[in-house]
Amino acid sequence: MEQRGKESQAKYRQIADILRERIRRGRYKPGETIPSYPRLRELFEVSDITVRKAVALLVNENLLRMERGRGKGFFVMPPAPARSSGRRLHRLCILPVNLPQSDDPAIQKGITAAVEAEFGSVILLPDFADADSRLRCLRSITAAEAADGFLINGQLFASDREAAGVTEYFDSCGMKYVVIYSCECRSASEFFAAGRPGVFMNERDALRRALLRAESRGNHRLLFLGIDRFSVRRSIEVARALDLAQKFEFAEIILDELEVKNLFHSFERVLEEAVRPGTTVVLEGSNLPLSYFDSLLAARRLRPGRDVSCFFFEHYCNLEPVFFSKYSSISRPYFDLGFKAGELLRRMVAAGTPGETITLSAAFNDLGTI
Repeated sequence: MEQRGKESQAKYRQIADILRERIRRGRYKPGETIPSYPRLRELFEVSDITVRKAVALLVNENLLRMERGRGKGFFVMPPAPARSSGRRLHRLCILPVNLPQSDDPAIQKGITAAVEAEFGSVILLPDFADADSRLRCLRSITAAEAADGFLINGQLFASDREAAGVTEYFDSCGMKYVVIYSCECRSASEFFAAGRPGVFMNERDALRRALLRAESRGNHRLLFLGIDRFSVRRSIEVARALDLAQKFEFAEIILDELEVKNLFHSFERVLEEAVRPGTTVVLEGSNLPLSYFDSLLAARRLRPGRDVSCFFFEHYCNLEPVFFSKYSSISRPYFDLGFKAGELLRRMVAAGTPGETITLSAAFNDLGTI
């Protein structure tokens, strides 16, 4: 009985975490209602009391408000206004222009919430194809004093050399900047070690907890699956750097363009590997239509956590909602990432404070599918 109570408590907090993250990302916008109790029960496959406790937690956090009466429900509260520590940033540049598509709109929403940017004051620069064009554009903007500061998506840089060149140029002309790394990579580690102003996502601790969970189930083979070679191999690189990595065998399946066109057949091949004893599948959330994988499991009457061990990396937050409620995951608080970066730049420009390095942690959500 005591164990069941602990599981129920963990479940309602997990549901609250999922709903909280959807609110922060704008999936549930201010003034809109979240799904009803019956719908939440259906989505998360839990009892009424578990859903009510999760919603009550968010009401206490002032993220939701309740309106009684026919047709009413729980409405998303508007975010609290950012506290200003000086003048607003009137001219803010974000690199590159495709930031909302390449990472997540939640990052940009967090940025604009933090800097109190006025309409038309956020300049999204073109995503130039080569480093020389990018640097020429930056020089023209700084020479014309057309920006108060820069927020740079770290994945923009084609190389560590370019990253160093751009930031050294900003340092030489006194331009304020903050670098954002939404996932771990070698450049992020080097920027972190150098103490440059930036906001970075640490996913090692979350991944370590996932691996400990896999190890406890006797699974020592990690099969990384995705269509983006960079994302798959970057995740493997992070996993190999962990202190318990020597206990695991690492494998990868990267689906090519032809295999993506015939995903159901491709996932059948993947499933043959996934059901091998001792295997845990790591699904890369970046652009991978995971509903195919879920449908194939259902067709074969296989249940995650019992017949197949799997969890997913939520890279760019474009996943089907069902995965948040059914599968273990490693997720990143992208709104917080953008907000911290914008807040840091605002302090540097408006209040004259020095830059600093801020690290946010990814979260491991264990829903029992490993």
